[in-house]
Amino acid sequence: MSNIQKLSIRLLKEGALPTSVIRAGVDLQEYTLIPNSYIAYGNLGENTPKWVDFLNLSHNKDVMNKSTYSLLFIKTEDRWFVVSFGLGHVKLNLDECEYNFGLKVVLNTVDSEQLRSADVRTPDENTLSKRAQTSRGSDQAAFTIDVERDLLRGIAGKPKNKDFASYIAGSDGLVIHKKVKISDLANVCEDVYRAYINDDYKNDFSWIDYIRHLRDSQLIHQLEQKLAESITLLLQRKDALGIYLAYPTIYNPENSSYISYKGFKNDKLYPDLELNDYIETLLDANITNYDVSFLSKHTVNETDEYRQNNGGKWKIYDCLVFEIIFENNHYILSCGNWYKIDQTLAEEVNNFFNNSISYNLPEAGIDENEEAYNLRISQSSHCDEMICLDRQLISPSGSKNPIEVCDFLKKDKSFIHIKDKTTSSRLSHLFNQGTVSARVMLMDPAARDKILEKIQDIQAETGQTGFEEIIPSSRSEFERSDFTVVYGVLTSQERPTLPFFSLISFKQAAHELQLLGYKYAFSWIKKTVSDSRAMKKKSKPRKKKQQQT
Repeated sequence: MSNIQKLSIRLLKEGALPTSVIRAGVDLQEYTLIPNSYIAYGNLGENTPKWVDFLNLSHNKDVMNKSTYSLLFIKTEDRWFVVSFGLGHVKLNLDECEYNFGLKVVLNTVDSEQLRSADVRTPDENTLSKRAQTSRGSDQAAFTIDVERDLLRGIAGKPKNKDFASYIAGSDGLVIHKKVKISDLANVCEDVYRAYINDDYKNDFSWIDYIRHLRDSQLIHQLEQKLAESITLLLQRKDALGIYLAYPTIYNPENSSYISYKGFKNDKLYPDLELNDYIETLLDANITNYDVSFLSKHTVNETDEYRQNNGGKWKIYDCLVFEIIFENNHYILSCGNWYKIDQTLAEEVNNFFNNSISYNLPEAGIDENEEAYNLRISQSSHCDEMICLDRQLISPSGSKNPIEVCDFLKKDKSFIHIKDKTTSSRLSHLFNQGTVSARVMLMDPAARDKILEKIQDIQAETGQTGFEEIIPSSRSEFERSDFTVVYGVLTSQERPTLPFFSLISFKQAAHELQLLGYKYAFSWIKKTVSDSRAMKKKSKPRKKKQQQT
């Protein structure tokens, strides 16, 4: 008799065998009900939940966690599949299974109007992982996926062919709900494999290829070496752009209170995951040259205050986000996987930035940050043409969240926004700040009156004049085509560049400004870093310790 079953299916990599995928202690035996198949099953044991002691129930021996598992290996289409039941997946070496197998099957079979959930992540230093769900089947527009930025890591919905399954979900593994009997499983695997190898997804999801997963082991080895070289630069107190740390999963802060780095001598705890903390622990261990092997040896651990593991544990490799241009191609490391940015997309965003209008702003002083730069410019000869509105906040009508209209308002009708070139997230904030301000100035006349009051107060203090005439009051028409939104970024680089995802953020901001009717421009603000500051960093006393390898 047929029943609706939930099947969790993975595809082993080419050349991988069941014996190479199972973890130690798992016994395989032939499964006679299906040709060319093996099965493993058993108990995962039982243990006392941590909350038992808290509730003073330790005297009750019946309160126990109990779990079981089974793995069914089936060979068809000259490939091995594994169907897991219970907690079977914990007995698998997932490195031997195909990455994105389930995702590709779903994309090739799902009804694009009947999507139910999507897991996306942005491979940036402020890595955003999110799951969007709908109460009923919807098209992809309902999930607000940024096709130029987001990696689709999982998707679920109803398939076009109801005979294939009643419901499907996929990331690395595939989950299908299907009316099936045991003798049908080999045929199910065949159907799944045919769905995996076709390219039907390009009809509705062609944007998936904008960011592609790398599988070339030789190229990956070269990129890993470049990553190790970049970390070595950080250990030497030199600049290394495009490298960050981020959680490889959707992080649940309730699981743990602290972060520790292990795989070398280190006893420090940190409240969060930060690259600078990892670098400091390496220097404390007298590691000044980063070896590629550290990527797999070093781990990030969630711990409690007693340094006991209390949650996740990941290789440092899985937590690193790294962006590099290598042999004229753009590559990104995220969640332990390498991606190649579609060349057309890379060229498009780079050309857009390079062809954008350039704007000249005064150079920064030695070691000046954004705050110091704004203060100095506001007190210099430039104050005849520019008034500083840094930290002059106004609240738009109907909003409790105040905004900063700009850092400087210039008499040529420019709203100028300034930021240090630090991380992509700060630059994304800069570009967003410009669009939010422009939208408020256009659509909220009362907000213009509020900023005019701020301008009049500043002029009364500084003696500046004429700036109240630039922005029209609520009683006058706002000709936004007369105004330019300028983004100014402080940089000490000889040949400054924006990170790839910052380029995308700029492009999106510029397009929004154009739709609102504004002009836009960009300015690199050159600054110098003093030798004395660099020497101060290098001269920090450190206890001599045995070299860790």
